[in-house]
Amino acid sequence: MAEQANNIGKAHFREYVGALPHQWIFDHLIAGVGGARRILSSAMIKEAVAKFGNKASLAARFGGLGAGLRLRCAQVYLMGGNGLGLDDPVAYPDEPLLPSLLAFAAQSGGGVRLFGFDEFEPPLRALMAGELALAGAAGECSSPPAPVCPWRPLNDVAALCTMAAQGQLTRSVHGGLSRSALNTLKKLVHDPTLTGKSVPDGELGHPAGFLIGFCLDEGLIAEAGPAYRVCRQRLAAWLDRSMKDRLSRLAACASRFLGGFGFDLARELFARCEGQWLSVNLLVPEPERQALLRAVDIFEFFGYVHTGHSHSSSGVRFVPCKVLSDAADADRLFAKERRRDTVVMSDFSVVIPQEVPPAELFEFSKVGALAGFDKVYRGQITKESVSNALSAGVGAGEMRGWLEERRAAANVVKTVDEWIREFGRLSVCHGAVLMASEEKVARQIAALEQLRKYLVEVSAHTIFRIRPGSEQKVQDILEKFGFDTRMPQGFAEAAVKHEERPADAYDDMNSREYWKPLTDFSQTAEEPPPAMRWTKYSAELKALELNEIMQVVDYALLTGNALTIDYDGSASIQQSVYTVTPISIDKGLDAAIEAEIPCVRGRKQFYLNKIKRIGVVAK
Repeated sequence: MAEQANNIGKAHFREYVGALPHQWIFDHLIAGVGGARRILSSAMIKEAVAKFGNKASLAARFGGLGAGLRLRCAQVYLMGGNGLGLDDPVAYPDEPLLPSLLAFAAQSGGGVRLFGFDEFEPPLRALMAGELALAGAAGECSSPPAPVCPWRPLNDVAALCTMAAQGQLTRSVHGGLSRSALNTLKKLVHDPTLTGKSVPDGELGHPAGFLIGFCLDEGLIAEAGPAYRVCRQRLAAWLDRSMKDRLSRLAACASRFLGGFGFDLARELFARCEGQWLSVNLLVPEPERQALLRAVDIFEFFGYVHTGHSHSSSGVRFVPCKVLSDAADADRLFAKERRRDTVVMSDFSVVIPQEVPPAELFEFSKVGALAGFDKVYRGQITKESVSNALSAGVGAGEMRGWLEERRAAANVVKTVDEWIREFGRLSVCHGAVLMASEEKVARQIAALEQLRKYLVEVSAHTIFRIRPGSEQKVQDILEKFGFDTRMPQGFAEAAVKHEERPADAYDDMNSREYWKPLTDFSQTAEEPPPAMRWTKYSAELKALELNEIMQVVDYALLTGNALTIDYDGSASIQQSVYTVTPISIDKGLDAAIEAEIPCVRGRKQFYLNKIKRIGVVAK
């Protein structure tokens, strides 16, 4: 998996230690110093950090923790850039994991979360995976899932681009995928995050799901009005890359999508628990389960796990799939793969083996449209699919060549030829046109080298000029009589300028970029007055009645404090624990708080009847 960069405040353990109080360093890092020596030098810190970072030293420090703390430390590293939330952010100095120096607390707004050091994860990976395996075990799987083709995720990308090339990746009026596009796509690809909704800026995720977001990020597709269109040049360059490189880019995008989740630790856990069920509820505390479920969806897309549900308290569970031994080198594995041919049936249906390379899968868009996947890809060659391909810029010769290479039946070849002829009978042109009224002039223009690269010759028997304002009427009448009015190469490339998104464009509200490490342990942070400590106005999360929640919100508004909310989820807000700044409260029939979430653009509305627990946090 791709290496994850630590972008939170102090990037390395050495920098974090340098910001700690001297007494804290003497107490928890530098051993064997008598009471007389209390002068701390940079050389001492450097030596102590180097010794602490040794694999044996880290293992000893981790092993010296109690069983509960070892699991908590593993959970921190599993959550990666998402961090592990604290029930009482104000009391972070009392967190028992911090003196181990294997994790640190960081603050954003009024929230405090625990994070791990990226440099410590590799040497501790096996130990932490062992703790997670013990905690998350949910029984043996009676029928372990079969291993997945390593390049299946790449075929999913190609299948999505095939739909875009055929004009099937249509969008709804709200910007997400249309219902027909979503239903077809779910039959073809293995991305459980796909949705018909468009995710606005500042919210978790990509527009309409991870796979759509990856293809947009790579420039393989682009938004073009009511649909996503394929960008053939970028796709061709992407297909020329090695499978290993493409899988690496896909993994890097997944890491950003999940906010730097602990991919490598998770894969170590899967290797240990192959054939055994793991429970989401047993692996992490309740506030972090939504983030873990989101990660499990991505792991299922990559073919690492198979999800299922349990009727017991373990809730959602998943079983790691067997990973082929040399899956790390997909190109070498593909070279060994026995070739299976694409079969074109006489009834115009097409069967494509699941092991084909992504390029072969996309090639099918030259003539047909994919319909579903069940052990093999199934598609259909229709008049519409042929016309869509011609209008997208596919040449008639390419279509005939594809059919000949697959030894299509004579009736299929002949029928496709007839559809090509029918498509070429007429077209309605939009844009600038150069017309030559004399044959001699036309030959002169065709012979000019300077003009040749700017012109596309269109074979035409007669050209009619449509009266201004009557364009749509003419098209409607022609289509009513069975003509296809599109121009060849009418939308071969989506005419949208693609801009590379910065790596942090996908970071969510828990992004490491916005979390500042806390290194002051001399005193607790500011908090509500002591008299309020154990009341409903304290920082601890408490389950309250509706009228009491209103009183707590009123108190926060009056004192200018923030609120920590354990929210059950609503139409526009996911289930999670949020630290928010309240703006106002509506005490009507649908009582709600209007509040701002740190580092998230715009205001959100939290309904009071969806608040499971609430606490007041000093700002």
